[in-house]
Amino acid sequence: MLFRWICTALVPFCFFLVPSVASAQEGLPQRAPLGLVWEVPLLQSKLYYSEVSALVETYEARVGAALAPGERGKVGIKVNTRSGRGLSTPLPLLRAVIEVLKARGFVRDSILIVDYSAHQLRQAGIMPSISSELGDFEGCPVYALDSEQHYDLAWFYDSPLPPSLNQEPQLFGGLGRSSSALQAGAKERKSFLAAPLLFEVDFWLNLAVGVDDAALGVDGALANATLWNVSNSQRFLGNEATASSAIAEIAAIPELNERMVLHFVSLDRYQYIGGPRFRSRYSRSEPLLWMSSDPVAIDRLLCNKINKHRLLDGFPEILPLPRQLPFAASLGLGVFEESCIRVQRLALVAPAKNDQSVSGENKGGWSNTDSDLE
Repeated sequence: MLFRWICTALVPFCFFLVPSVASAQEGLPQRAPLGLVWEVPLLQSKLYYSEVSALVETYEARVGAALAPGERGKVGIKVNTRSGRGLSTPLPLLRAVIEVLKARGFVRDSILIVDYSAHQLRQAGIMPSISSELGDFEGCPVYALDSEQHYDLAWFYDSPLPPSLNQEPQLFGGLGRSSSALQAGAKERKSFLAAPLLFEVDFWLNLAVGVDDAALGVDGALANATLWNVSNSQRFLGNEATASSAIAEIAAIPELNERMVLHFVSLDRYQYIGGPRFRSRYSRSEPLLWMSSDPVAIDRLLCNKINKHRLLDGFPEILPLPRQLPFAASLGLGVFEESCIRVQRLALVAPAKNDQSVSGENKGGWSNTDSDLE
């Protein structure tokens, strides 16, 4: 179910539309209002558990529903390892999210971790360094989409663009393990969707990273949930317009979108120029963690951060605004106007003793405060 943001010049404020009870009746997760981004400071230990727990509890209080197991009994986590080990989803954040889900009734073998490349998953320390395409991360199954074992040939995003030889060599030479099945249905123009996130999980969480990208402008929550979640995606990157439209259209696929409940971005490391490959010289660190049901709003905030540091270092801003933001907003997927984005800060209070751990109780406290954008 999609929830639209309404912002009008006739009134001096914006309305947050709260999800109806229909989604709960259909067994789908509740969404927080579009345009709302929660921000929490990272404690010095940077183990993330207190921060993730505070964010999820705040979300649950807002929507009046818990992130508990449903009819399917499984949950998905989409990580991002595209930029290399130095700029992948932080392992402490991944561990914290897993522990928060366990506290809500999920067992480790029901928590599915998904990304595109087995090689990059291994480089990031998420998939074991073994020959099998299917491994686990501390008891949680890890699905590498390039193994071609996690696609459903009936579910794809269709585009007339040809495939990228670098990403999908099996479409040309039959080199992939499951190439015969894909060749029969691919027709060189289909990008297959991650079937586990469509059919196996009650909901899924998006753990994105922030980096600039020549074709996308910003590689953030939207890109990680869409382009890095399908096969044959490199073909879209040769043209800004095709990449932006592909992101928005894939994000709008109901079966993919309806269970995509929350997006997390850690600012402990993000990159403002030279992406998408990690370049430490152009990375920055802020002890902050964002969470939202609105990937468009998060990417707009990322764009602001990136442009701020580009200007400070004498580089041109990313202009115009990345096209996927207004495209996705026009489809009801989020908010990109700064005047209609609200950042709500949670002020964590560190425990008296250094007892923050993924298995311990959060003994700190937090309070909510609203803040204007930078």
